[in-house]
Amino acid sequence: MSQERGNWGSNIGFIFAAVGSAVGLGNIWGFPYKMGKSGGFTFLIVYLALGLFVGFVIMIAELAMGRKTGKGAIAAYNEIDKRFKWLGWLAVFAPFVIMSFYSVLGGYCMEYLALNLSNLAFGVSSTATGSDLFGSMLTNQFGALVFTLFYILLCYLINRSGVSGGIEKFNTIGMPALFVMLVIVIIRSVTLPGAVEGLKFMFVPGYAVEAGFIEEAPGFLTVLATAGGQMFFSLSLAMGVMITYGSYLKKSENLVKNSVVIVVADTIVATMAGLAVIPAAVATYGTSAQLGGPKLLFVTLQDVFQSMGTVGPLFGVVFYLLVTIAAISSSI
Repeated sequence: MSQERGNWGSNIGFIFAAVGSAVGLGNIWGFPYKMGKSGGFTFLIVYLALGLFVGFVIMIAELAMGRKTGKGAIAAYNEIDKRFKWLGWLAVFAPFVIMSFYSVLGGYCMEYLALNLSNLAFGVSSTATGSDLFGSMLTNQFGALVFTLFYILLCYLINRSGVSGGIEKFNTIGMPALFVMLVIVIIRSVTLPGAVEGLKFMFVPGYAVEAGFIEEAPGFLTVLATAGGQMFFSLSLAMGVMITYGSYLKKSENLVKNSVVIVVADTIVATMAGLAVIPAAVATYGTSAQLGGPKLLFVTLQDVFQSMGTVGPLFGVVFYLLVTIAAISSSI
């Protein structure tokens, strides 16, 4: 008995879902740090060029492949040419590996959301440092397991509701909410004393070396490789994601327009994420700030929120909620 294949309910719903897949933890802790250490605005130009001339082309190809075949990655490659079916298996293996750590990090995000929510509800501010809290969380294996399983269950329930009723509906609400919360955190971040140093780190070429954030500037080939790797990961390319999403597109959809919107929107949100986290981290820690990786989210920024006093937990709730939404939108 054949089952009718679903479709996206609307074009804007597909756009939100595709942008949601692209916008994830890598945008928040990876993009701004790589941008700063790789030449600031220079890195941004290289990233945009790669996105428009490489990522844009690959995205159109993957969406077109999915739309033409109406199938997932493995079956799509097999239908085009049986010799390339193995590429479909690789495309499935990649997100499987990514989910192995996304599930854990997503659980961490929910755990920190609960921590800041409890501080806000009871009007208390933890005296423990971000490093102490992170260490305690890592040693509390039962708590980490519970939140990880809860995160996986939440992703499962969203996917179980289908493409239109689950993924599209979540992202249609989640992506605008994420944007609004980013704006709120950005306003607070850039108005902190000393935040301008973080802005210079991100946007002024060579400032990371000049100010002592890093010892030496990377060469152009290193910048190119860094920007290229970030682009493929951020835009969910070569992972079977866009092939699968494309398989649910109507034949009338404009793939060129959709691809441009996804690439541009992802870059804008990644830059906004940098504005939300880097100035705040630098304002609190100076040149010794941890500006990339999990410690940026769970140590440095938790210290930032605790340094804000009674309003800190409020900004902590907003931030970890948006990070959780970004993680879920990529996971599903």
